[in-house]
Amino acid sequence: MSNTLISPSAMQKSVAIMAVVCLIAIFLSSLMGRVKDPSITVVTSGAQRTQEQAMMAEISGLMAEVDRNPDNVPAMIELAHLFMLMDAWERSYAFWNRILAIEPENELALNQAGFTLFQLERFTEAEERFQALLDLDPDNYRSHYNLGIMYKYYLDDQEKAEHHFHRILEIAPEDPELIQRIQHELDNPVVETE
Repeated sequence: MSNTLISPSAMQKSVAIMAVVCLIAIFLSSLMGRVKDPSITVVTSGAQRTQEQAMMAEISGLMAEVDRNPDNVPAMIELAHLFMLMDAWERSYAFWNRILAIEPENELALNQAGFTLFQLERFTEAEERFQALLDLDPDNYRSHYNLGIMYKYYLDDQEKAEHHFHRILEIAPEDPELIQRIQHELDNPVVETE
């Protein structure tokens, strides 16, 4: 059994930051999808609909679009993002996986598939997705961060965790808060207890 020196609030902060990064990616991806394929429309009636009803209407419209055109990657990206917002990780992953079957090097899909697998606690599969992203983009510091956190706290491999954290420091992204978090992770190794 392992015990960590990291406080629960620091761990929650790391997860929250990862979630914010994903939400930004979701927003940008959705925006790009709308720009690339303006034919995707959502028909809603009445301004009184709740946000949940609007989301379900959007999902229905996108599902119909994917039924008509099974290779419509922008529609599948939106569906995957909507299911992520609903914490429907299995459904979200199914769409990320479909996208990767069409575009195996889609970096957004690799990252989000890794994140959904992480949420499903399928850490080894998440590791494979993040590693595949690093194979395409060795300087993707977010994948290094995700792998570092997984190796440190979930896959019990401190050496690999430190490798990824050091790699972020080498890449030196312009993100002082991330650098501070990485230094904290390196300064506070997991302590094994009986």
